[in-house]
Amino acid sequence: MATSIHHPRSPIAPEELDAYLSKGWRPAGQGIYTAEFLRADNEQIYGCIQLRLLLTGFTFKKRHRKLMSRNGKRFRITFEPAVAPDLELEELNQRYLALHPEKTRDTLDHHVIGEHSIKTLDTHIIRVYYGDKLVAFSYFDLGRETAYTKAGIYDPEYASYSLGIYTMLLEINWLRDHGVKYYHPGYVSPRFPVFNYKMQFGDMEFFQLSTVSWLPYDHENPEDPYDLLEVALTQVQRELSGTGIAARIMEYPSYTACYHYQTSDVEMLDAAVFLYLAPTVYGTDLIITYTIGDGIYRLVEIRDSGLRDMNVMMVSNNGRPRYLLPSMVDGVLASSPSAVEMAGGVEEFA
Repeated sequence: MATSIHHPRSPIAPEELDAYLSKGWRPAGQGIYTAEFLRADNEQIYGCIQLRLLLTGFTFKKRHRKLMSRNGKRFRITFEPAVAPDLELEELNQRYLALHPEKTRDTLDHHVIGEHSIKTLDTHIIRVYYGDKLVAFSYFDLGRETAYTKAGIYDPEYASYSLGIYTMLLEINWLRDHGVKYYHPGYVSPRFPVFNYKMQFGDMEFFQLSTVSWLPYDHENPEDPYDLLEVALTQVQRELSGTGIAARIMEYPSYTACYHYQTSDVEMLDAAVFLYLAPTVYGTDLIITYTIGDGIYRLVEIRDSGLRDMNVMMVSNNGRPRYLLPSMVDGVLASSPSAVEMAGGVEEFA
């Protein structure tokens, strides 16, 4: 599946977090999830790529050494295991939230005890003080050989000191000194450069979905899941062009519903982009999906879930039409790794 989330009900071992991160998963609060796409605050859909930085033999760039030296003389730093957020953390978070509502949450409990009030990850916190005033902090989850940074908050009045970057540098330095092998700064998106700051620390590796492996990140030609999906679906669309079956590529913003409605009785559709074929006589719709991880096309029958997604744009910024009804999977009618075979099998059902 392209999108999935696990909510462990008890603390997981450091080696288990290592295993998740090595497979391209990442923490969210005290849960762990995987996703190939991002539905951003601007309601656009972007492919996202998981990154990691090798800390073995790592050295800081000159500009980062200067920043650490300057800030090290100005600020006081503490490192400690994270517990329930106290008043100074929440007050700073509110100041940051007022300026960056899209970058943090109303409460910090999410990072430490998660949605189910269970601390399952070994979450640590760095605090940065100017005198006795807290001006920045960050959370990171610690495994045995890996660590994942998941929140960096700073006082907007001290933005000129690059405290967001500074806390990441402090994390990297602490983790390197404690023998951690990989630092995971989250994901980037080739079409959404807001996350590009994560790549400034050194040569990054990215998780390649099709081979389930980590490779050097190619800055000149980054692998974008959105492009991979578009190419794969276009191949089937071409094969269908002479059959009289209308097929169009559509975005599906409500793919995120599968995060929130994971039950044994209902399978919400998990496909950020798909090939729409036609409605059936049974009140369902036929689509073709493609999963990058296994390279399989699927002919899927979907049904209106009865849910509604608020404030969804009918067309994406690049002009792509969107399927607006949050839907559940009614059945998978056929599957194949071949675009030709998939197109050939469609005529039986469309």
